[in-house]
Amino acid sequence: MDEGRRWAIETFGEFGVHIRGRVAELVREEHTALVDAQEASGHRSQGIYGQYWLGILERFEEFDNLPHATLIRPGKAPYRIPVINGVALFAWRWGRARGVEMASVPFATSDARSAMFELESVVTQGKFEIGMPDTGLSDEEKELAEAVEAAMADASVSANKVVVVAISSSPMGLHEMTWGEATVTIDGHLQWGFTEDLQDVAAPRPVGVADSGKSFTSGEPPAKKLRLQSEPHEDSGIPASDDD
Repeated sequence: MDEGRRWAIETFGEFGVHIRGRVAELVREEHTALVDAQEASGHRSQGIYGQYWLGILERFEEFDNLPHATLIRPGKAPYRIPVINGVALFAWRWGRARGVEMASVPFATSDARSAMFELESVVTQGKFEIGMPDTGLSDEEKELAEAVEAAMADASVSANKVVVVAISSSPMGLHEMTWGEATVTIDGHLQWGFTEDLQDVAAPRPVGVADSGKSFTSGEPPAKKLRLQSEPHEDSGIPASDDD
């Protein structure tokens, strides 16, 4: 079993592999959208692309649709982050150029970021399985996921883990994209456990669609005879940071 896929399942449960692929896809989508918007603006400043930090956090809100997930606002942050099976997920754009070491960039630059590591008793609820994405798991991975989900069900659900998606990007390119479990040091930097480069991780496969030819709704709709009757609505003005 691929190490990255295994870690995703052990961290997030049944939908871990889906989250892994979708995270990579969302990071790319937000980058492409803002590159296009920046170019269309014709501005010399990169203020439009500078809103990446907020745009990617908004995209991550879609994970609230998964079972045992919820959105929380850490501290007084102007955004919400998903917590899935007790694990907080946060996107951090730490760099803008190649050649910069992430280890040199402090993470806990606001009370909101520090608060992510102090969450307790985050209440989550199951969701109806209707419309859930394909987990994308092999038979072996399904067995692992069942064991992980059982262990999570026995434990009290609280956000005692933080997974950070670390991004370095600019209108010139998506330079780095990694994720992993992290803790914050006394001087405000991140200390990593497992990490994985997501640059080559494929997007999750789309949910299968049933053959419409076999659907009870297929075929020509019956014609109806209707009687006619008279026919009597970085420089864009928003701070490019999540500081309180």
